[in-house]
Amino acid sequence: MAVGSWFTTDFDVPHPVGDLPAVVDGGHQPTVCVVDQMVRGHQIIGRAVGDPATVGIKVRPAWQPIRVAVTLQLDDAGTRWWASRVKPDPAQAERPRLVVLSSQGRIRGAAVLARRQGWLRAGGSKETISFELAADELGDDDLLLVEMSDPRIQLPAWADGRFSTSSAIGLRVDRIHLDPLPTTEPPPPSAATSGCPFLVVPATSPETVRVRVGTVPPAPPVPRNPTRSYAKRKPARAVLKVLRTARRAAGRASAEAGGDRVRPDDLTVHAVDLTTGATVPIRIVDRGAHTLDLRLPTDREGPVLLGVTEPGGHRRERTARQLDCRFDGGTQ
Repeated sequence: MAVGSWFTTDFDVPHPVGDLPAVVDGGHQPTVCVVDQMVRGHQIIGRAVGDPATVGIKVRPAWQPIRVAVTLQLDDAGTRWWASRVKPDPAQAERPRLVVLSSQGRIRGAAVLARRQGWLRAGGSKETISFELAADELGDDDLLLVEMSDPRIQLPAWADGRFSTSSAIGLRVDRIHLDPLPTTEPPPPSAATSGCPFLVVPATSPETVRVRVGTVPPAPPVPRNPTRSYAKRKPARAVLKVLRTARRAAGRASAEAGGDRVRPDDLTVHAVDLTTGATVPIRIVDRGAHTLDLRLPTDREGPVLLGVTEPGGHRRERTARQLDCRFDGGTQ
């Protein structure tokens, strides 16, 4: 018996069920039947207002494995939503987001999203997480649940405090691709760069991965919406906008003047399993001019968070170029 079938009423009607393959890209589509701590959107599925945030989609059982690809995006509006609810220190730079994606009660993947500042404005960050579900995992309810949340483990010292708290708040869920397996369609591409010294290695990745290390402009200042009555008026808002732009440009100029220096020989790589919290033994097989060949164990429980550190410690968040990691050669 399906969950909830014993307390239905005469006013309940059967919920539409989507066929496979399918692309869900709007929160008001009939197949989107559950949202928890998420605001529905018209051209996106929704935006998270709490942690964790969940969306549920009715899917017709295919009785075969399916591949699910969830596209997340961090934009300026999402950062403002987060700042209004978390209220961080105004002097703090915007830190990366680390979110764990769960489905059907199990952790399926994770993503690191970081926005970098330009001379006038900050860009967005987009990531696609792909995973597979077995034929019997949808259950009798035909309900696919996707949940975003903070990591459920205590992060080690090299990563603790370097991510935004309540990372899911403000994130957009742009679309969800559902494809029955086997399929000839390639999985949606992931982000080309993480924008920060952290990277998530999927549980299904090969044993050896190549990571390219470079630098990117620093993170922008945390945006703040005006809270006082005089700051909400148009002249004051215009002045505040000019000041924020000047502050961002000054940070970018300081970072560009500092140069772009990375020494792969001095880098140290750490790894932790985001499912169990256990330290993952990782070995650097080869060091190139801008690349690191890493070997991870094959018996990983879930997605692995990689972190790159330098001997001198962390770089200044707002006025120095930050380390940037990405997979090289399409490993992911």
